[in-house]
Amino acid sequence: METGNGTHQQILQVIQHFDNVFGDPSAAVLNISPASLMLLGDHTHYNEGILISACIDKYWIFLIRKRKDDEIYITSAGTNEIENFSLKNLDGDNKDSFKLLKGILKHLREFGLIKSGFDCVVSSTVPECLGLGSYAAHQIGFLNALKKIYNLSIDEERLLNIVRKNEFGEIGKISNVAHHYTVQYGKEKKLFFTDLRTYAHKSLPLRDDKYSIVICDTSEKIVDPQKICNERIEECEIGVKGLRLYIWGIKSLRDVEMEFLHKHLHMLPRRIFSRILYNVKEKKRTEEALRGLKRKTMDEFGKLVTQSHWSLVEDYDLSFEENNFLVKESSKINGVISSKTISCSPIRSTFHLVQSDKVEEYTNTIKKLYENKFHSQLKTYVVKLTGGVKKISHKEIEFSLQ
Repeated sequence: METGNGTHQQILQVIQHFDNVFGDPSAAVLNISPASLMLLGDHTHYNEGILISACIDKYWIFLIRKRKDDEIYITSAGTNEIENFSLKNLDGDNKDSFKLLKGILKHLREFGLIKSGFDCVVSSTVPECLGLGSYAAHQIGFLNALKKIYNLSIDEERLLNIVRKNEFGEIGKISNVAHHYTVQYGKEKKLFFTDLRTYAHKSLPLRDDKYSIVICDTSEKIVDPQKICNERIEECEIGVKGLRLYIWGIKSLRDVEMEFLHKHLHMLPRRIFSRILYNVKEKKRTEEALRGLKRKTMDEFGKLVTQSHWSLVEDYDLSFEENNFLVKESSKINGVISSKTISCSPIRSTFHLVQSDKVEEYTNTIKKLYENKFHSQLKTYVVKLTGGVKKISHKEIEFSLQ
């Protein structure tokens, strides 16, 4: 995993904070975990979908050192607050920022995998708008660090299963396992493919030197985003049950073909038909995108990503004025390859694949257009593809301290 100056400074801040609060960090383990971003296949993940995603260079970082007692101390870099609790008592009032981590610890305690506490400094540069992509990085970075300091004899698949159970218990069927696979297995400067029926996964080619991803964050909160997503899940489940009346063997919407769907249009409520239609279209888009990436036709890939956005709007009824404006106006700007809503985000936000030499021009233009339209400031983050979770060696830590 390559780290730029910003990430190096983040690591350095974590190490210095640990040294100030807990003392010598030389016996500690440092893990850096990138956020993931879903490009295609989102909202098919609860129907055994196929998805294309990426690790991006916004990180959760954990520096952890094992203790001899069962006390746990966690603090965020740059703050003076320390959360203290016992491994034997992981219930009670939880800070939202540590709730997922306590869930991981409960699973490890239940399996008898950890029997002592630790000191921990955590830091994040991941924008809140990345939603599930941040959740994945948060848990996987933490669990990989614990695996190292406790020398846990669990393989990567069991590790991911712990994360899956923990997240499902917290947010339910919205949880997207493809994010977990991306963060754990992602390769440097590659896109990532996951098949959620077989759990096969692989890296995909991308001419990373030519393209950057720009995230547009409106700061506008979505009211109860989990409720919206759960409604779509319920509608898809109704669709599966309805179609099973007409064809044997349908396990999920992944099994539905367009010809069959249109033959049974009159059998389904319009809303349910639209949800199924989105899933069928998105599967086809993702399959076509995979073929396009093999041919290195990025313009074709970009068009499919943008089509996915408008399908979410029209077929899945996930429509926000700000996001639609950003996608529509971005598509008119020179150098923009694709634009789409960030799915399952708590904030109205979009991502855009942009030619790297056009990024500054694009961000300046879209910020002005957005401010003129909504009289509000737009935040943008320019990110690059990176590799999955990584342990930083003691030599690298020592270099940072110099």
